[in-house]
Amino acid sequence: MSVKAATARAVAPAVTPPTGLATKAYAVVAKALGPVLADSYQLFIKTQGVHWNVSGPNFYGLHKLTQDQYEDLYAAIDVIAERIRALGAPAPASYTSYGELGSIRDEPGSGDQAAKLAMLVRDNGRLCETLRQALATAEEHDDVVTADLLTARLAQHEQNAWMLQMTLQ
Repeated sequence: MSVKAATARAVAPAVTPPTGLATKAYAVVAKALGPVLADSYQLFIKTQGVHWNVSGPNFYGLHKLTQDQYEDLYAAIDVIAERIRALGAPAPASYTSYGELGSIRDEPGSGDQAAKLAMLVRDNGRLCETLRQALATAEEHDDVVTADLLTARLAQHEQNAWMLQMTLQ
């Protein structure tokens, strides 16, 4: 069975604590978080790669900006994975699963600095779209904890995209 098929299958939580969520909500919301985790991880890798390779007259500012962003992503990845686990599902944890679940694709970090920053603007936008889809699922199932987590992540990635876009002006 492919990773995508295994992830798409509704996973019954090992423990259903009395949190007020409908039993069905655990699996549905956990499944919606898979693409969020995948896109977050892919964006983390790409942001760190840009950070490592930044150069030029704006070196310090871009180096610091991308470091702040990848460090935030690193912390968020753990929180998202733990939320998936709290909902009773296994967290996707392989490059294969991230490639199948996510919308952010791996690509070489070639091109000039402006192209690399434009890539990060685009991919932060893609992650915003993924977050909005998962947020709609969480809200539909009255999972306010996941909705709160996703809303905070959405605000962060909108800000990231804006800050990166402003460096290209």
